[in-house]
Amino acid sequence: MTASIVAATFIASEGEYLEAVIEVDGQRLHVMDEFGGAQMAAGTLFKAELSPMPSERDDWDVIFHANPGREQGLRRLDGWRYLALGVVTQVDPVICDCGLLQVEDAFHTRDARCVGAYVGVTLARLDACRSR
Repeated sequence: MTASIVAATFIASEGEYLEAVIEVDGQRLHVMDEFGGAQMAAGTLFKAELSPMPSERDDWDVIFHANPGREQGLRRLDGWRYLALGVVTQVDPVICDCGLLQVEDAFHTRDARCVGAYVGVTLARLDACRSR
């Protein structure tokens, strides 16, 4: 799993290890609160480490047909689940550059022809903790 360090603004939290809302680059993200949001005031700026958790339930055809617009970014599905849209930058392990973050091991292949393919993978959860 690849984590991304980002500048975030705290919005709200339901409590530790529950759903929280942060803002990163103008986008509101619903994440698992592993950063102590319950003790933070709304509007607090902090460095967050975002860790995507791929669902591993996506079908190969769905992954490779989910991003016809060749986008990079996150689309919220519900709760802290997202459709991560991005481009495959390497295989074995597979890394998808989704703009705001990189997703590692969303699916498995050693086929170098996949590099450069635009894909969409489901994230079961997006975690956020404080970065050091």
